[in-house]
Amino acid sequence: MRHSPRRLFVALAAALALCLSAAAARAQAAFDKDEFAARRAKLFAQIGDGVAVVFAGQQHEHAVKFRQAPDFFYLTGVEEPGAVLLLVGPSKQSIVFAHRRPGWKINVEGPGILDEPQPAARYGLTQVMPLGDFFNVFNFAARRAQKLYAPLTAPDTLQHNRGEQEGHETALAANPLFRYTPAVRQAVARLRELHPHLAVADINLLLDRLRWVKTPYEIERLRRSGRIGAEGLKAAVRGTRPGMFEYELEAAARFVQTKLGARGDAFTPIVASGPNTVTWHYQRNDRRMEAGDVVLMDYGADFDYYTSDITRTWPVSGAFTPEQEKMYRCVLEARDAIIAVMRPGATIKQMQDAAEEVYKRHGFHRQFLELGRYVGHPIGLSVHDVGGDDREAPLQAGVVFNVEPLLEFRDRKIHMRLEDTVLITPSGAENLTASVPADIESVYALIKQKGLTVE
Repeated sequence: MRHSPRRLFVALAAALALCLSAAAARAQAAFDKDEFAARRAKLFAQIGDGVAVVFAGQQHEHAVKFRQAPDFFYLTGVEEPGAVLLLVGPSKQSIVFAHRRPGWKINVEGPGILDEPQPAARYGLTQVMPLGDFFNVFNFAARRAQKLYAPLTAPDTLQHNRGEQEGHETALAANPLFRYTPAVRQAVARLRELHPHLAVADINLLLDRLRWVKTPYEIERLRRSGRIGAEGLKAAVRGTRPGMFEYELEAAARFVQTKLGARGDAFTPIVASGPNTVTWHYQRNDRRMEAGDVVLMDYGADFDYYTSDITRTWPVSGAFTPEQEKMYRCVLEARDAIIAVMRPGATIKQMQDAAEEVYKRHGFHRQFLELGRYVGHPIGLSVHDVGGDDREAPLQAGVVFNVEPLLEFRDRKIHMRLEDTVLITPSGAENLTASVPADIESVYALIKQKGLTVE
């Protein structure tokens, strides 16, 4: 059907009235080298007289912008692909080694590296050096050390935690046609070969503990990411009707997130309608939605390297059927019950217990147990962030956890889910994505609003 240019303009203007300008959004994400220096200082305190090596991500040819490896970015704020960070414990030196570029001066303090003049000063590093000098410096430092801290487990990525990435690498290695060894493992093996006297420890265990509790600098960015993601999700809900394609909802959310200053999606968008809802990581997003369907959208923003992760499930026709509403009310009540117990000292197990009582009350206890009593995951630099493996470990102020209760009947091809990014505060919890409505009346009202796609 033909779209009226005037009506489309009015809808766009209404949506953009809710948005900060992209320039303003980015301006408030100023780089703070003292923040990254403080993170390195915490790590130095743990490695003592050892030396530590952390690797940047490698450049790629995918049709998305380069995103730095989370561990490397956490310690440096540097986006340079293929770089290496060396931390020398005794002298507390932080040295980044990067590929040589045309125009470098002999002391590497001229324009070129990282597109910055005087990059060491810009990033609060001791020195920035050509990658070809790495072994000379490392060998000198290693002779005076007793322990090497290096990544012995897989690096996490934007979408996957270390365990998930290990599974991906194992799958690649299982192909009989490949002789596949991840580049980081090759690098660590080379370091151990050169200096067999060094005891080796997994630096990822130290980084996981540091990254588990967010600093005020990180929380500021997570709040912004949550607000941006929420506005994007609301844009997708508005105007939903039978006959639309799933990708139209994705396009509306992505338009608003980009306008608000997101550097990209936090993960591959999931817009699943009807029978597609039971495919947990559905990505085709190309089905035409029908009357009577529910649509589940799992989407989030990557703002200044910090992510949000939001899921809403809503009726394509504007109102749930009685069966759909029964399931939805259970999931909504479980979400609220989980958030209600989140505070310093609480545990993930206690969050699971609170959810279990709700599922029992609604008659869905068996389904909750079959889903492994799942209630969510940590979030931060990665959408499935590090930390939180111990279900009995007490939460702390600064922990950010994605609450994600769900319910499904695969035989009936229906799946319901709600998901919010929640910060543990000194006195309780703050839902960073609460501005996307979840109560039924507000959801219905949002669906009725004019969307970006209008006839």
